[in-house]
Amino acid sequence: MLLMFGALILPGQTLEAHVFSAFYIFNIATGMLITLKKREFFRMVAVLLGCSLVLAFLDTPIFPTIDPLVPQIAIYFAFHAVVAVVLIDEMLRTFEENYRVVLGVLSGYISIGMVSFFLFILIEHMHPGSFKGLPIEDLNTHSQEEALMYAAFITLMTIGYGDIVPITPIARKAAIIVGLAGQFYMVVLTAIIVGKFLKYRQPRKKD
Repeated sequence: MLLMFGALILPGQTLEAHVFSAFYIFNIATGMLITLKKREFFRMVAVLLGCSLVLAFLDTPIFPTIDPLVPQIAIYFAFHAVVAVVLIDEMLRTFEENYRVVLGVLSGYISIGMVSFFLFILIEHMHPGSFKGLPIEDLNTHSQEEALMYAAFITLMTIGYGDIVPITPIARKAAIIVGLAGQFYMVVLTAIIVGKFLKYRQPRKKD
């Protein structure tokens, strides 16, 4: 939520670099806590973050022919995908009936949005110009990242204002996948969770 709406509380409606980094570090820490109960997933995210740190401290890129940020973005994409899977699995397994479940459902949806966000960034870095309508990149305000985050969540919610448009085949296919994921989550997973609530809230018949 801080990553999405942090620009609303900062001067100039922009995310400064150090604030963006602080928000994202908090986001990673939260993801680690979410996977802590499931050892296999926790090991996966620990390995991913370890690889990210190694890449950050390397002086020379491992893949000289591609954008040096692509491996890092791919790691973040995989990290958020694992977190989203864990959150959705927890929601499907829960039998609680309180506000924490509602927050869990919301967190799962936002996590899918973050996966979509990094998918869009990955595509844009691998195939520059895949999205029409992006602002000129500004490293101090993360203008393109903000625009792609907006595009990812708008696509996930299937709103589609048309201000940022996928124009390459891979970007269009990614937009279709993101839209389908949003609809599947809202229609199928939410219906399953609500159905479980209704089932366990039914009064038991007296003998």
